[in-house]
Amino acid sequence: MTEVLVPFVNSLVVLDLEGDRLFAKYYNGQSKAEQAASENVLYKKTKAVSAKTEAEVLLVDQEVVVFRSGIECKFFISGPVEENELILVGVLECVFDTISTLLKGQVDKRTMLENLELILLTIDEVLDHGHIMELDAVAVVSRVLMKASDANNSQTIGDLSVSQALGLARDQFLKSLSASANGGRGGDGF
Repeated sequence: MTEVLVPFVNSLVVLDLEGDRLFAKYYNGQSKAEQAASENVLYKKTKAVSAKTEAEVLLVDQEVVVFRSGIECKFFISGPVEENELILVGVLECVFDTISTLLKGQVDKRTMLENLELILLTIDEVLDHGHIMELDAVAVVSRVLMKASDANNSQTIGDLSVSQALGLARDQFLKSLSASANGGRGGDGF
């Protein structure tokens, strides 16, 4: 019987231009000290390289690392040395394109930190404990924003986020106020 190999990612790291971590997910059990050392090596090896248009590939400490630059940051995906770098580039492109779409092209430090929940949801949609789950950026954007993929976009109250539910309640409240102010007598008794 042949063993099915599922592509695996060791880590996803985003560093700013000074080499400080913006956020990271490690799936290979590294300690905090090993993570910091790894991030320091990545920063030193890539600080002079601009990879704004396409991903670059490195071999660092028996790991294949692919990276791409945003405006004020660099995205790194690492995998086992046996992993196909094209698969890792696909994961990187999916994460980068999804984040770029969600942030309307402003992939900078401040915007990413202000929208950290969207970025963490993106990572969780693409990777599950290091296993690659999705490589279609459009599908990931749809899931992160909780939009229905079909034409019928009606949502139940349980499918709404808190801010969406509060907005819906506010709209209904204002509608009932305007109806009572206009002398409309609904069945509410107002």
